[in-house]
Amino acid sequence: MAVDVGAARAALRKAKIPFTEEEVLNVELDNKPGAFGEFAGKLARKKINITHAYATTAPFARAGVVVAVSDIDKALQALKQRKVWDLSPPK
Repeated sequence: MAVDVGAARAALRKAKIPFTEEEVLNVELDNKPGAFGEFAGKLARKKINITHAYATTAPFARAGVVVAVSDIDKALQALKQRKVWDLSPPK
């Protein structure tokens, strides 16, 4: 994840570091057992697959998770009541 995608691309290219880009969601969840399972279950019920995910930091009693999914638009609709950011690369 990068704040300035263009600058990140340029730096990686200049350094000749291979990279890929994909659309991801940055989701804020309760920092408690089962929170990610509940989140994943909601996506599963809508037939949205999680292709990969990793945890990040979030303030206070929250947990941040970056998630790549099979259908980002469908996921955003399914999660519209949650605090979710679309971190898709610019098109």
